[in-house]
Amino acid sequence: MGTNTHLEPAAQRGIAEDPHLRRGPRGFPLLPGGYGRSTYYTGAPSPYAIRGEGYRVWDDRGRELIDANNNFTSLIHGNAHPEITEAATKALASGASWGIPNLYEWELADLLLSRLPDLDQVRFTNSGTEAVMSAIRIARASTGRERVVVTKGGYHGTSEVALVPGGPSYTRGVTQGVIDDVTAVPLNDIHFLRQAVEAAPDAYAAIILDLLPNRAGLLSISEDFVREARELATRFGIVLIIDEVISLRLGYNGLSGDYGVSPDLLTTGKLIGGGFAVGAVVGKAELMAEVDPTRPGSLPHGGTFSGNPVSMAAGAAALRLYPHEEVLRLNRLGDTTREAVKSKIAEAGWEIRGRGSLLRAVPAGAEKVSEEIQHRLWWASYERGLLGSPANLLSLSTPMDENVAADIAERLADAVLGVAGCAEAKDGSQKL
Repeated sequence: MGTNTHLEPAAQRGIAEDPHLRRGPRGFPLLPGGYGRSTYYTGAPSPYAIRGEGYRVWDDRGRELIDANNNFTSLIHGNAHPEITEAATKALASGASWGIPNLYEWELADLLLSRLPDLDQVRFTNSGTEAVMSAIRIARASTGRERVVVTKGGYHGTSEVALVPGGPSYTRGVTQGVIDDVTAVPLNDIHFLRQAVEAAPDAYAAIILDLLPNRAGLLSISEDFVREARELATRFGIVLIIDEVISLRLGYNGLSGDYGVSPDLLTTGKLIGGGFAVGAVVGKAELMAEVDPTRPGSLPHGGTFSGNPVSMAAGAAALRLYPHEEVLRLNRLGDTTREAVKSKIAEAGWEIRGRGSLLRAVPAGAEKVSEEIQHRLWWASYERGLLGSPANLLSLSTPMDENVAADIAERLADAVLGVAGCAEAKDGSQKL
């Protein structure tokens, strides 16, 4: 299954055999637990990336992998795309960032707004987390209210408000006041949503929707639920925020465009940075006026690297390389991949979920997948030359074609069957 390219020994590249063991002068690992991000963790010391090209990445253990992690869906064009690299390098050669505006910011804003015709203005941030934080603050300032509605299992970054729908394991260290400001609604429960909002309509500043929440098992929010949220927001003067940090890739006008529902504010990031740090709030002019510094009493919004020329240039190149026909092609490739996996894993009690160029294998009917199962599937996929996210979310990239998609399907199905077989053996049943 797959090809392993043996790189030169780690020591010859100046890399410790086990980077997780690198320790500072006081004897502690240089990074907490040996990780620069908690989201890297897969239950055991992780391989380190050495280089990437197209849909492939090579690690310090000598493996060549199909990269379906794509830095948590942000690399829509895979690794080191030459046009994006050229755009970023050209911008960097003129200066990485400045303390006055740059023209690259206007170019990316123009490209983004051309895909979101119902919205008027953009404010760039350094991440999707920052974009959601800014959108919530704009909504609160505009409405004079404090509380927000989210869906259980929705993921909106790592700000305190955004952590609440993740449940108790995510809210340690979050004040009770913040928790009380957030109403978490069961996914697609229209009655609960309506009841919650109508019980205190003057308390809510925003309804925030993640249309394809991976934390909830990559189950789509129904169109009826989204339309109900839109109707309630309009009726009670609540700001509808649709979080498309991930889902913007699924439609030329975003996934909300496919739903035919226009948000008041849309947050995005990932693919619009071309692989560099980025986030954006895109919204209606009357709301975006809240951060207009020429207006008395406007909300201050900074960020030393917000709208920096390198991210903006790379992001503009990424959007130009992702026209409507390419969005459709990549989505069809995802449909084909899911269909190929579906029949192979059904008898093992697993299913494949997702939409467009995103997919995830989970035990059939699961609302929540244990971390142990997630980690086992990650390692089983890795051993078969397939790199996904630690939660087993796979994202396709434009360098991939039908042959690569078929290869992904084969490797993923084989990994699932391996994990399912181990689970049955653990239960005393016959191993697959």
